[in-house]
Amino acid sequence: MSRHIPETIQAIEPLRPDAPFRDVDFAPIDLQLTTRPDGSLTLSNRLALATLPVQQIGEYLHRYAAERPNQTFLAEPGPDGQWQHLTYAQASAKANAVSQWLLDQQLPAERPILILSENSINQAILQFAAMQIGVPVMPVSPAYSLMSEACGKIADLSQRFLPSLIYASDSQRFAKALAVARAHSPNARWLCDDTVNADAVTFDQAVATTPTHAVEEAFGRVGHDTIARLLLTSGSTGSPKAVIMTQRNIIASGVLWDQVWPFLAKEPLVMVDWLPWNHTAGAHGALAMVLRHGGTLYLDDGKPVPHLIGRTVQHLRDIKPNVMTNVPRGLDMLVAAMEDDPTIAKDIFARLNAIVYGGASLAPNTLLKLEQLSAQATGQRITVSSSLGSTETTMPATLIWWPPKVLGTLGLPAPGVEAKLVPLGDRYEIRFRGPSITRGYYNDDNANQKSYDDEGFMLTGDAVVFADDDHPEEGLFYAGRLSENFKLATGTWVSVATVRGNLLPQLHPYVTDAVLTGHDRDELGALLFLNTSQIRKRLAGATNLDDAALTQFEPLQNIIHEGIERHNRNFPGSSTRVMRALLLDSPPSIDDNEITDKGYINQSGVLKKRADAVKRLYNVQTSGEDCLIINT
Repeated sequence: MSRHIPETIQAIEPLRPDAPFRDVDFAPIDLQLTTRPDGSLTLSNRLALATLPVQQIGEYLHRYAAERPNQTFLAEPGPDGQWQHLTYAQASAKANAVSQWLLDQQLPAERPILILSENSINQAILQFAAMQIGVPVMPVSPAYSLMSEACGKIADLSQRFLPSLIYASDSQRFAKALAVARAHSPNARWLCDDTVNADAVTFDQAVATTPTHAVEEAFGRVGHDTIARLLLTSGSTGSPKAVIMTQRNIIASGVLWDQVWPFLAKEPLVMVDWLPWNHTAGAHGALAMVLRHGGTLYLDDGKPVPHLIGRTVQHLRDIKPNVMTNVPRGLDMLVAAMEDDPTIAKDIFARLNAIVYGGASLAPNTLLKLEQLSAQATGQRITVSSSLGSTETTMPATLIWWPPKVLGTLGLPAPGVEAKLVPLGDRYEIRFRGPSITRGYYNDDNANQKSYDDEGFMLTGDAVVFADDDHPEEGLFYAGRLSENFKLATGTWVSVATVRGNLLPQLHPYVTDAVLTGHDRDELGALLFLNTSQIRKRLAGATNLDDAALTQFEPLQNIIHEGIERHNRNFPGSSTRVMRALLLDSPPSIDDNEITDKGYINQSGVLKKRADAVKRLYNVQTSGEDCLIINT
């Protein structure tokens, strides 16, 4: 295993090693590493996955309805901004009522319930009501309905999966999507919170149904192998695939967290979370996790966008959660808020035991600032846990469950997860198998045949390296997405994720994202998406310029040029040095597959859509108009 960290991947040393970590009960690290004759490695946790305690997650809801009937399970902001609470007893009763209504509709189990709208108490009730009687739910991104002109993905999903019931909270906001879904799924019913027409049912009508023994009978037929959810992949390379989430997957993913984070059982879990339930982090890292522990989940109506981050900050200050999950962009914005007002940090870190993030790399500066801010506010460092996972792994397949010596790793395999590392140059391709890993994609034999190797390991398409070859227990670093990487004309490979991750901090806050170019060319280049609001706010003379004019605004070009030069001084190799850049005058399009509903850039989608821009970038010899040539 004689490997070293590639030069583009930087280990981040703690800024405040003098400050102790908050005293939290974590499991010890006990890693099993095996080198195989073919050169591949297997990594697993010697702590075996514990016996699954229930047959389905509905048992948790019934248990806590009996044990703690008056405790708040879910809370959401009402029209007046005040929290509206749902107790465990109320949640169980309403779920049983809606289960009966669903049974009365005689919905076939092979046709899922399509959920169009954002997180809400009613959506949670519908999901639990359906899953506890064996009817799968398919929550989809609201962006498919609200940010798309044609609702093309809604049409595609409805045609392929023929939902039996379509739910939207607001029939007016989702009117176009509801009509498109109905047109492509014959005989589908509508369920909305408000009145639509005589052909639809309101949520209040469904909740008013009186449960019968039929609910108990259907409940008893649900087991570990019953499909609970169908969660969609991003669809960045075509139509989204529906990932099968069985009861076993969801229950196992909760058990593995408990084993490495024993502190979860020692105090009531309280979370404030905005992550959408159409993604696994929100569905399983927040909603299912809180249910498993009989905790309380506050549905955050804020988001990591400028006009809504204030809501998130206020909710975190008011509630003071003990576990936080977020995405890197959200943590970036929280750090900025805490720097502006140090009292925010005192409130947010008051009871916090751990922060979990995933979905993308977190900027080193943000990691260090989280460490610094928590130490200043509490005298202690808070463990920041990164992870590697996907929709297909239900929850993170690897994670950090210890106070790390080096920041920014992906951790190690969780109990029950076995990782296979296949050598690939100076890094490894990583694959997974285990009870929390999906058994495949719904109604998609072609994708299933391509997604697993002959040993049953799921192909992730991700690359990793060890943080320390001599001490593998220190964890893994992310080393890029295999499908995004490409070769220059010299035959040198470019690791897109690592170069992009090193470049963007040098261009902050004027650039939101970068797409690397240079396949079969002599030089590495970049297409840059601009943060137009920050540019107009920060740069004199930019206020009244339109987006096209901003791309040729000399003060901005100078700043970006200097940022790229700084990056190149740090990473001067041919596969890391960005020699030309083009400033784009339009944001990425969800309809053109340039950006996923998660907000992540689709490298191949942008390059396909903007092929003419790439050609123009490589045809120019000197800086001019919207193109920059870097001569260092």
